Amino acid sequence: MIDITVETDIYFYAKDIIGKTPILDITDYSGKNAQRDVVEFILIQQALLLGGADIQFNFIYGNYDARNLKLLNEGLLLLSFDSLWLSATEQYKDNLYISEPLIRKGEYYAGVFTSEQNVANYNAKTLSLSDMTIVSSKDWHVDWVTLQSLKPKKLVHESDWIVMAKMVSRGWIDGMLAPFKKQHNFSYIGPDYKIFAIPNVKVALNDSRHFVVSKKHPLGQQTFEALQRGLKILRDRGLIEKAYREAGFLNDDVKDWRTIKVADPLFD
Repeated sequence: MIDITVETDIYFYAKDIIGKTPILDITDYSGKNAQRDVVEFILIQQALLLGGADIQFNFIYGNYDARNLKLLNEGLLLLSFDSLWLSATEQYKDNLYISEPLIRKGEYYAGVFTSEQNVANYNAKTLSLSDMTIVSSKDWHVDWVTLQSLKPKKLVHESDWIVMAKMVSRGWIDGMLAPFKKQHNFSYIGPDYKIFAIPNVKVALNDSRHFVVSKKHPLGQQTFEALQRGLKILRDRGLIEKAYREAGFLNDDVKDWRTIKVADPLFD
């Protein structure tokens, strides 16, 4: 039995989709709370099984975003069930195996989310993050570096996603970045928070995301080899793209939205 850390909300959202269905039988990744990290929780287990690694996992849920990379580097965690940015992992490549990309460079766009009351106050054609206070996490390497380059009025660090959402929902902070979901208003709604995407604008996060496996863990090499085999099978079957589309992460509804990126004229 291998211990795996996972964010509490992601674990239970994924369990809602999985239900009693055997992992390998899941081909419908949609659901009320389907989102990027939720479908990745399913995809990585499918990849491991398809690749020949039949590992029994003991899931430990909590707030682990900031700690997982350290645990992986030290061999105390076998692998991450949440994909990581390539640029955040390359410096640790002596300690980590890095998988083929789940999300390829150029595929990742985030929405700018704000409170329900503030959505109508922003014009997508002229929206500049330099007019907004933004909350994010220094542990989310690409998000943080991108936001620093876009020079918001104030950039606040907070390590817990749900705390971020509450800060935005209550109007203490103007906005935050989050992946798109399937629902057309792209809302995230939970206990004590409601945040909504500002329509017709998105932010490009120009990096790829990968699963990582610890080289220092006794099962590291064989697990990584199985993962790579399984990811290729999933990619060839079209299930990786299908999962992200059914979660709304890859979303044709936003393909024509204005893209804010580091080279956006508003930030020259």
